[in-house]
Amino acid sequence: VAAWHLEKKFSEVNALDDVSFFVNKKEVFGLLGSNGAGKTTSLKIFAGLIRPNSGEAYVLGKNVQGNELFVKASIGYLPETPNLYETMTGYELLDLIATLRKMPEKEKEERIAHLAEVLELDKAMDQQLGTYSKGMRQKMAFATAVIHKPKILLLDEPTAGLDPRFAKLFKTWIRDFSKSGTTVVMSTHLTLVAEEICDRIAIISSGRIRAVGTIEELKKTYEAQTLEDVFVKVVGGKDWRTFLQSSL
Repeated sequence: VAAWHLEKKFSEVNALDDVSFFVNKKEVFGLLGSNGAGKTTSLKIFAGLIRPNSGEAYVLGKNVQGNELFVKASIGYLPETPNLYETMTGYELLDLIATLRKMPEKEKEERIAHLAEVLELDKAMDQQLGTYSKGMRQKMAFATAVIHKPKILLLDEPTAGLDPRFAKLFKTWIRDFSKSGTTVVMSTHLTLVAEEICDRIAIISSGRIRAVGTIEELKKTYEAQTLEDVFVKVVGGKDWRTFLQSSL
C-alpha cells in the first residue's frame, strides 16, 4: 500500500494536500489525526470509493485508478459508520457477502461459523441486524470486512464508540490478522490505540502528513515521553485543541 502525492479537494477545501507514504507488508500502519484531518479520505481512495484530483494510490502493486475491481476484490474495508441491512439476519448478511466474494460453499460455511464464534455473535446470527447493539453491529461489520481473508485490511476508526472490553477485543483481532499475513491500514484519533497496536504511524493534520515513523522513533525525534506529547509538538496548538475535543 502506498500513496504518492495525493491531492483531494471538496469544493474549496483541501482534504489531502500532497500526501505520500508507504505501508510495509504485514504491517499495522496507523493514520493518526483529529476529525477532518484527511484520514477517511485517504482510506476511501485506497478502497477505490473516491478518486484523487491528482497523485496516485497503490494497492498490491497496482494503481487503484483503473484497477478498482481488482482492489475491491483484494481488500477488506470497515467504514467508520457501517450501514447494515436492518431486516437481514447476521447469517444472511455474511452469506451474501461470502457469495458475492465467490467463496466456495464449504469454505463459506466454515468461515461464517468461525467468525460467529470468535466475535461472540453465534447466539445472534439468526436475529435481524436492526436489533443489534452498537458493539454487535461493529463486530458484524468487521466480519464482513475479513470473511474472505483479505491481503489488505482498511479500518476507519475501528474502536470508535465501543466499550473498553470490545475495544480491547478489536485491538487483539487487528494484531492477529497482521500476524497471519494481512497488511492493515487503520485510522484513529486516539493516541493510546495507535500506540498499542500500530507498528508505524503517520500523523496527519489539515490534509498533510506531518510525521511518519515507529512510536519510539517519533518519541526520540521530538524528544517526547508519550505519543500524545509527540502529537502536540507535531501539529501545534490549534489542531491539538481539535484533537483533544474529539477525544473527550
